[in-house]
Amino acid sequence: MTVTPHELASRIRDARTSRGLTLKELADLAGIGKTAMFDLEHGNPGVRLNTLLAVLHILDIELTLSPNSNNSVEPSAPYPSPADDLPDHLL
Repeated sequence: MTVTPHELASRIRDARTSRGLTLKELADLAGIGKTAMFDLEHGNPGVRLNTLLAVLHILDIELTLSPNSNNSVEPSAPYPSPADDLPDHLL
């Protein structure tokens, strides 16, 4: 099942409120800023992964990742080496 940032935000907000925590209390427990917590609960897709994982841990929410078997795509070319973009004098 695919979850959008807004759906995940709603689940996090519901879990927080059901535990009687304020936004600031959860942010403090997770070791993140109140602004980051606000962004997470409002579905901002730019929230850092470590922020999301810290909040999910505090709320005891498990995140499961699985491959999407319906849209499996093979890369058309191998990933470029970082050295491919560097000038010779930096190699």
